[in-house]
Amino acid sequence: MRPLPTPNGRPALQLRRLAGGLLGAVLGYGLTSRLPEVPATLLGALALGGTAQLSGRTVDPLRWWGLLGVATGSVLGTAVMLAAKLQASAPAGHLTGRALTVGCFALAGGLAGRRLSRDALLGGGHPPRELLRSASALTTGIFAVLVTLTFLYSGLDPARAFSSRLSTALTILVTAITVPGWLIHLLDRPPQRSPRPQPDADR
Repeated sequence: MRPLPTPNGRPALQLRRLAGGLLGAVLGYGLTSRLPEVPATLLGALALGGTAQLSGRTVDPLRWWGLLGVATGSVLGTAVMLAAKLQASAPAGHLTGRALTVGCFALAGGLAGRRLSRDALLGGGHPPRELLRSASALTTGIFAVLVTLTFLYSGLDPARAFSSRLSTALTILVTAITVPGWLIHLLDRPPQRSPRPQPDADR
């Protein structure tokens, strides 16, 4: 008699990932989107930097996706706060607040780029490419859910306006994060060793 095939546990692993990402995203978004400008900015930057520091050392899928969810939810919550602030203020107003938001996320992006660069050299755990790909997919999914909920509660025109403002604010924050992070990654990368010349076989 042939032995029965054992379940591979793949559905359970996917459920743990989904649960961790959703719980983290709800927590990060719920906090940053309801806080004032300065606390929301500081919390979002701390969540981003903390996720980059801990992601390489976390193996459990629930915790890893929870950290990722907190980071992406915090960035989206800060983007919602920033979009509402830009809509309510004059074009020249709140320059200090906008500069503080961009500067904090640029600093967090630089620290995250340095940490991910070191993790890539050390190896082990989740590679940085997987972290970035998963964060991008999770951010896109949360963005779509927010726009859909706005459409259900307020209609098409408010959802279109909300999507435009959120996309603009998110582009600003993502640029502030990725440009310093990529530059730090390039500067922190060790120099490549040139291959040694092979001895001539005829000599």
